[in-house]
Amino acid sequence: MIAQGQGVTTLWFNEGYSSIRDAVLMIREARGENLRVLASHRDALAPVLEAADASFVEPPIARTDASAITAYGDYCLNVCAERGVDLFIVQRGRAAMASRAAEFAAIGTRLATTGTAETLALISDKARFYEVALAAGIAMPWTREVTDAAGFDAACAEIEARGLKACVKPPHGVFGSGFWQLVDDLPLFETLMNADAHCIAPAVIREAIAAAPDPLRLLVLEHLPGTEWSFDCLCRDGRLVVGVARRKLGRAQRLETDGPLFAMARRAVSAFGLSGLINLQFKAAHLDHDNDIRLLEINPRMSGGCLYTRYSGVNLPWWQVALELGLADEADMPVPVGGALVAAVGEAQQLEGAAILPVHADA
Repeated sequence: MIAQGQGVTTLWFNEGYSSIRDAVLMIREARGENLRVLASHRDALAPVLEAADASFVEPPIARTDASAITAYGDYCLNVCAERGVDLFIVQRGRAAMASRAAEFAAIGTRLATTGTAETLALISDKARFYEVALAAGIAMPWTREVTDAAGFDAACAEIEARGLKACVKPPHGVFGSGFWQLVDDLPLFETLMNADAHCIAPAVIREAIAAAPDPLRLLVLEHLPGTEWSFDCLCRDGRLVVGVARRKLGRAQRLETDGPLFAMARRAVSAFGLSGLINLQFKAAHLDHDNDIRLLEINPRMSGGCLYTRYSGVNLPWWQVALELGLADEADMPVPVGGALVAAVGEAQQLEGAAILPVHADA
């Protein structure tokens, strides 16, 4: 049964991707009367600020050097102390906050990060991530890390000898940044005129590598042409609690709640000891069947498409909060149902003016 708290419980989402607005709205529609949702962002016009019960603008602290990372962590500690935050679902700065979990606990704030600082750093480095995943027995695309043109040539030759097509991507990044499929003799003009296709000639990449300053890191991988899935799930201490897969069908996606992905997801969640609301990306190695599926990456955060999983009958953002705060048990969760066909339908919205509060003001 879902427990009813005596006082008001405060939940905070700090600056994150645009999908956090969806999470805030989904939590607010499912909550009881004693839960308050705060949201913050550096951009005063970020839509998430209007979606929360109360919101505030974060100071323009950089996120690059160590001193700035420490300063942002200090800021978050101050926010939690001053606003009485009971649960901080970390978006920006997950690894840095995870390393300071004891400090948050000391002020009475439960910190929701998806893994330890070391695990999050490992997952963010795709080269290291692939090595650990392979060692754990998880099917991964053939991959080599290269640091120079000679290494690139050798990796491409090895992929060709295996009868595979090649692609490249950087070891760090989100949203497919830096991904290119290698296509022999493709004119550079065609690449420039259709960048969304993400196809480029190997010679262009090789020339760029040769001209790049040291040090350089790039991954050369087998290109997987088959079906793609985005797998949203809740997990706790390395155990998959519930998951919903979205099979990509062009503009639409089909929700799935069973299949070989689920065994792979359980193994991946266990191998990296993950918790919270995360996303895994899978792809099939062949166009004509789904029998050879590989794990592409783990996103230790809510995905942009997570809101579609509500059509399986489970509100994942709300259940993350309910489990973290002890408002419900896993036995209370609904069993997701697959089969729904979902798609994004965009619409414009006018921002009426959120109740944005000054930094550190009482909410």
